[in-house]
Amino acid sequence: MSTRLRLLVLLAITSSSAIVAAEPAPSSTTSAGATTEARERFQRGVTLYREGSFDAALAEFKRAYEIAPNYRILYNLAQVQVERHDSVAALNLFGQYLQQGGSEIEADRRAQVERDMQSLRGRVSDLTVESNIAGAQLTIDGIEAGTLPLAGPIQVNSGVRQVTVAKPGYQSVSKSLTIAGAQPLKVTLTLQPLDGKPAESTAASKAPNEPKSEPSHGLSAPFWVSAVATGLFTGAAVTFGVVSLNKNQKLDDELNRPPSSGNSQAIEDARSSLKTTALLTDVFTGAAIIGAATTVYFAVTSGSSSEAPSAKAARKKEGLQVGASGSQLILSGRF
Repeated sequence: MSTRLRLLVLLAITSSSAIVAAEPAPSSTTSAGATTEARERFQRGVTLYREGSFDAALAEFKRAYEIAPNYRILYNLAQVQVERHDSVAALNLFGQYLQQGGSEIEADRRAQVERDMQSLRGRVSDLTVESNIAGAQLTIDGIEAGTLPLAGPIQVNSGVRQVTVAKPGYQSVSKSLTIAGAQPLKVTLTLQPLDGKPAESTAASKAPNEPKSEPSHGLSAPFWVSAVATGLFTGAAVTFGVVSLNKNQKLDDELNRPPSSGNSQAIEDARSSLKTTALLTDVFTGAAIIGAATTVYFAVTSGSSSEAPSAKAARKKEGLQVGASGSQLILSGRF
């Protein structure tokens, strides 16, 4: 039996009992008038349904139920929603019909309704909608569906659905979704403020203890300290270099003299003095080289206060290192 034929048969059976069952005591003239209106709207709904005017029939049946509530009308409403292809509404109405009808519904009718509901479940889906802004209004196909965040997924009819999220002060976002029946779907819609600034919940926040970068103001103090020290080391290296040359000349003079008893001691003294001044020359020369490299390093890095702390630490680990091997200084590392 087709859906429309089942509805027409039911309407013929229940058109009187549904209204009569809800009819109030005759002592109330107002209630009696309301009951009469409900009966008229019910009959009008039947006529509109036969004509295929399902939206109009739905409105009449709803009004009849509001005036004289009776669970039998819920079945009629569910059948109209099936014709309107609103499976979600039909499921809800069938559920109310079974709940309110209870034991009054015959076993065959209950079984048929449950089969219809099982078929309708394949035409709906659970949709989860999330947003970065709490309190946003959700609409589906132009109908309000709740305020985000929702307590859980909502049932929607399969097909192409237009989902919109909006909130005052933010740019509304719409998305067209193609939803298959009995297949859960989750979608996230991000709202942006009308002023164009990033939303608070999605904007990256700085760590509270993160140092703020400051503009560079010329060469740093370490640069000048290193430059002065480099100058002193260079001057000392030059001075001891000159002294070493003099000591070397004196040693040559002693070596060129004819051998004598006191000549050997003078040669040893000259050689020892030359070694000392040469070592000092090497030490100050190495220090001057290190100072020059350090000065260049501070000159390059001056004004880089905005560099990340981790990068600075890495650069610190890559600094110059100084070692000694005998009477020579060894400079290693990179800058």
